[in-house]
Amino acid sequence: MADCEKKRDYRKTKVFRELRKAMLEKLALRGQEDPAYTDKVDEYMDFWVRRCELRDDVDARGLTVTDERGRLSENRSVSLEIQVSRQMLALFTALGFKPEDFAGGSFDDDDL
Repeated sequence: MADCEKKRDYRKTKVFRELRKAMLEKLALRGQEDPAYTDKVDEYMDFWVRRCELRDDVDARGLTVTDERGRLSENRSVSLEIQVSRQMLALFTALGFKPEDFAGGSFDDDDL
């Protein structure tokens, strides 16, 4: 991303606030409001922001990029997004969430 481009602050989006709130509410319903749990929600949200930024990079630069020697190589953001998604799934599972817990919410990036 060029220095002059403004980076999007995903923490200030409606979908960020709604997803975080929904996760915290699910924990509260189970009586899991301890900082050990809420900290993991914040960690999940940090990964969510990172995944959005990685997607932005892939959207802007594509799946392949030109390296310093002029050769095409994989955009590192592609593999990093996979790693971030795995960590998100691990946290989601560790918190005891299931996809159907959030079936009514719309937390897709396209809603931003």
